[in-house]
Amino acid sequence: MKEIICPNCGKAFTIDEAGYADILKQVRDTDFEKQLHERLELADQEKQRAIELAETKAAGELQKAAAAKDSEIQALKAKLDAGESANKVAVEWSPA
Repeated sequence: MKEIICPNCGKAFTIDEAGYADILKQVRDTDFEKQLHERLELADQEKQRAIELAETKAAGELQKAAAAKDSEIQALKAKLDAGESANKVAVEWSPA
């Protein structure tokens, strides 16, 4: 027999081993469920942060790639304009 003191009224009462084991199981199950819920929430928050970080990183890489393509397009346009200008000058100065 185990003696348990009520936390509300302070009264002591005795309980047999099976009842004591049931009470312990209830307390453990409640604590386990609480801890499990907290860990699942933390895992979900960590997952969300990882997703946001991956999205930010991917957006940065896309932006960097777009900037590189834009600069390449500008360089090719400049070469094209220079070639057209050279052809135009060559046509204007060529002896007819």
